[in-house]
Amino acid sequence: MDQSMHGLIGLSGGEWQDLCTRVLRMQHGTDLVVVPDKGGDHGLEAYTLSGHVFQCYSPTEPLKTQKRYEKQRDKTTEDVGKFIDNSEKLKKLFGEHVRISRWIIMCPYIDSKDLAAHCAAQTKRVRAAKLDYVDPNIHVICQTMEDYEFSYKKVVNGQLSRMHLPALTEPDYGSVDSSDVDKMREKLGKVHSLRDESLRGEYVKRLLYSYLNSQDFRAYIKDHYTEIHVLLESELDDLEQRLVMEFVLDDTRPATQLKKVLAETEKRVKECAPDTTSGDSRTLAHGQVAEWLMRCPLDFYDDLAS
Repeated sequence: MDQSMHGLIGLSGGEWQDLCTRVLRMQHGTDLVVVPDKGGDHGLEAYTLSGHVFQCYSPTEPLKTQKRYEKQRDKTTEDVGKFIDNSEKLKKLFGEHVRISRWIIMCPYIDSKDLAAHCAAQTKRVRAAKLDYVDPNIHVICQTMEDYEFSYKKVVNGQLSRMHLPALTEPDYGSVDSSDVDKMREKLGKVHSLRDESLRGEYVKRLLYSYLNSQDFRAYIKDHYTEIHVLLESELDDLEQRLVMEFVLDDTRPATQLKKVLAETEKRVKECAPDTTSGDSRTLAHGQVAEWLMRCPLDFYDDLAS
């Protein structure tokens, strides 16, 4: 799976549906008809005039492969059933000129071949129903965003070009657990230039300022820019894995390590959200580093401080 799409796993149902709708609009243009949720969706979120029906489904993660498959299987069975049972309403919805040739369930991640086999069984089920609005050669299939990679990236790039974050505010420092602050202060004490208590205290305060504002930024991005949120969280998760597996082996001085991590984090943030100001990118990056210092993925060796 493309790294930029890995963060799609775990999106809420509403977030996934919103993203799918954006991408399908980009893919199909005015050929796409979105079906409002009000009154029930009858087993579909949207359809095209050329005969493709879409249902979007994102199960609550984390899940193991078998459990994920079972949830996807059951959702497919349930909504294909709606597609069959609501025949009178769907006949009116599609009219005389639309014949459905593809019923598609879109999921963030599919890692079991059994889902494709189940869709084949559901194909037989739909064909046997002999519905007026269904092409005799209809197929039930499963897809991910990788099937719409070009349109997905166009949607992401469109979001990047208009991203604007709220203004920075003076945060409530008391909302951070004191033990986490002590942990950060202790680790930064290994940095030679921060051994002075007053200098370290000011540095910790600046990191906490970035941390608390970055939490607000990330919540705002998640609510208003789903695609950027996916990219950003995926990149920061990947970088955290590097902290655990690679940076821990770095034998440079603590100050050098800290600079390296700060620079790499800011670089990743800027790549995910190039339209943000330098200050906002830095706030997001420094806030993430502060979190790593408090949660422990980032630490330094005592014997390197001198």
